[in-house]
Amino acid sequence: MNGVLADVLNGKVHSGIPVWYMRQAGRHMPGFAKYLSEDSFSNIIRNPVKSSEIAVEAVERLGVDAAIMFSDIVTPLEAAGLEYGYEQGPILKTSMQLDKFESMAGNVDSEKLWFIGDQIAEIKRRAGVPVIGFAGAPFTLASYAIEGKYAREFPKTKSFMMTPEWSRLLGALVKLIITDINVQVNAGVSAVQLFDTWVGVLSEEQFAKYYITALSGLVSYIKGLVPVIYFCTDCSHLVAKIANDVKPTFMSVDWKVSMKSLHEAGKTGMQGNLDPVYPLVGGETMLGEAGRVLEDARGIDRYIFNLGHGVIPGTDWKELKKLAEYVHGWH
Repeated sequence: MNGVLADVLNGKVHSGIPVWYMRQAGRHMPGFAKYLSEDSFSNIIRNPVKSSEIAVEAVERLGVDAAIMFSDIVTPLEAAGLEYGYEQGPILKTSMQLDKFESMAGNVDSEKLWFIGDQIAEIKRRAGVPVIGFAGAPFTLASYAIEGKYAREFPKTKSFMMTPEWSRLLGALVKLIITDINVQVNAGVSAVQLFDTWVGVLSEEQFAKYYITALSGLVSYIKGLVPVIYFCTDCSHLVAKIANDVKPTFMSVDWKVSMKSLHEAGKTGMQGNLDPVYPLVGGETMLGEAGRVLEDARGIDRYIFNLGHGVIPGTDWKELKKLAEYVHGWH
C-alpha cells in the first residue's frame, strides 16, 4: 500500500486506503520501551540511530503505510532556549521571557536541529515507506511556552493572546516552525502534520480575531513544499472554518466529527478518526467500529485512515497490526 499513500497525499488516482497511526512508535512498542529503560526520552530523540530504529520498528511490526518522525512538538522550543522535562507530556522548567525567546527563535538554524534531518534520512533509507514529518502549530506551541504544560482551558495562554505581545510571540513561533519544517522537507518527508491539539479551547470569534491569519500563512507556506495535514481535537466548532479558510491539504479530526459531513462542507482531504480506546479494547469491538469509520469515509477521494488521537499507552501493538490489515482489506 506504500504507493497508495503517496498517491492519496498528492491527489492522484488510487485504489485502497492507506493507514498510519498517531503515536504509532510509542511506549507500546518493544523497541521504544527497551530504549526508554536505558536512556531519557530527550536523549533518544536527539540520537538519529535510536530514534530512526524506533520509527522503523513501528512500520515493520504494524504493517502501516508511513513512518512518522520520532520527536516531540516542543523540540524546536528547546532549540530556542526553553528547557523541558518529560513525564506524561512536556513540562517547562523555566518560564519564558518573550524578548529573549523572540531573539533566540529568530537565530535557530538547521544546525541546531541536525538530528531531525539525520533521523529522517535514516528512516527513508531503511523503512521503504513515505516519512511524515510534524510540528506543533503556533497556538499549541504557544500554550506550551506560556502555561508550561497541559492546562485545562489554558487561561494564561488565552489571557496573553489578548495583549499586544501576542503578535510578537506568534511571529517568533512561525519563524521557528518554518525553520523546523525546512529541515524536515530538505531531509525528504512526504508530508507534514501540524498538531494543533489544544486549539479547540478557542471560540470561533477568538480563532478568527487572534489566530487565523498566522495559521493561514504558515499552512500556505508549507503547502508550497509538501502536503499539510492539520490535526486538532475538541474542535468540531472550528473544523469547517479551518477547512474552508485555512485550507490544509487534509483535515485530521477526532471521533466527535463526521468526516463525511466535513468533507462535503470543505472539500478537503480527510484523515481519521477512530477513537483510540477501540485499539485498547481490541478484537471484534475494534474492528466493528473501524468498519463504521470506514463507511463514514466512503466516497471521500483523498482519505487516510488514522486514529482520532494518539495510541493510548497499554494498547497491544498486535491489535494495531490487526487493524491495519482490516483497513487494507476493506472495500
